[in-house]
Amino acid sequence: MKSNLKKVERKRRSYDTSFKEQAVALAKEIGMKEAKDKLGLSSEQMLGNWVRASKKENSNSAHAELQALKEENKKLKKELEREKKVTAILRDATAFFCQDHLK
Repeated sequence: MKSNLKKVERKRRSYDTSFKEQAVALAKEIGMKEAKDKLGLSSEQMLGNWVRASKKENSNSAHAELQALKEENKKLKKELEREKKVTAILRDATAFFCQDHLK
């Protein structure tokens, strides 16, 4: 027995990045269900996916920033060590020449 019901095709909507960011901010502010209703979105799941993606992006960017800071810290420590050595050499040279000059 074949069904004579026609299949309804829905056009899939795409949303730009700025809309998604604003929707995520609104969902965090007033809640998922209220944000979905206010924005006229078809499913709460879609908004939830955007929120999870936003959290993941924030986590990744924070991790990358931390790594960059660690690398910069390591570089600055090396530079400081080098400058300490130069200062010690100059201090010793100054003491040597001052002794020679006093004789």
